[in-house]
Amino acid sequence: MSVGRTVGRRLGGVQLIITDWSGVISDDRRMVYESNMRLLEKHGESRRTFESWLEASQLTCAAYLASVGLRLDPAIVSEEYSAMLSTLRSEGFRPTVYPDAQEFVLGVNGRPVVVVSSHPEDHLVTEANEYGLTSHIAYFSGSIVNKAEAITRVLSIFLPSQALYMGDTVFDIRAAKQAGVTSVGIATGYHTKDRLVREAPDHVFSSLTELLAEL
Repeated sequence: MSVGRTVGRRLGGVQLIITDWSGVISDDRRMVYESNMRLLEKHGESRRTFESWLEASQLTCAAYLASVGLRLDPAIVSEEYSAMLSTLRSEGFRPTVYPDAQEFVLGVNGRPVVVVSSHPEDHLVTEANEYGLTSHIAYFSGSIVNKAEAITRVLSIFLPSQALYMGDTVFDIRAAKQAGVTSVGIATGYHTKDRLVREAPDHVFSSLTELLAEL
């Protein structure tokens, strides 16, 4: 594994870049936190602090609610979560693009960039449009529960000899390993660099800028 540099699987041969969205391209942590907390309250639980929620964050809102004892129908929670994000938007909540995201997407030397994310697909596309990135993304796959399966589907479409999946959580690293692609942790989002390192990905970087220098 490399931390901020390449040793192991070299990145120069990567032909396809598959990326998570939240915590890598889009900083939506405060908006997602507020959505999770309002759903906690809706189902009879009290709010958690931002810090404790971030440490306990899961792949989906349903998984987070289950982790605190609210075992609800994931499909219903998914609908509630997407609706809550829309409500927050109407109240003025907005995620922000990471400052080096556009530079990264434009600087990958013609390699296709594909998004595989658990973020609701309609919100994913809305944010990409707001950030001016839509035309630079080859393919969007949102509202994903099983990222490993989604990554495998992307590989069957693009047929690269080498691909990477990058994300900001241990769940992203596990999905990359399961799908058999190079796993890259980006320590700008939900999980700390130390937590990502403990999951033993192929590479960990502090930013997209650091990763771009290795491609």
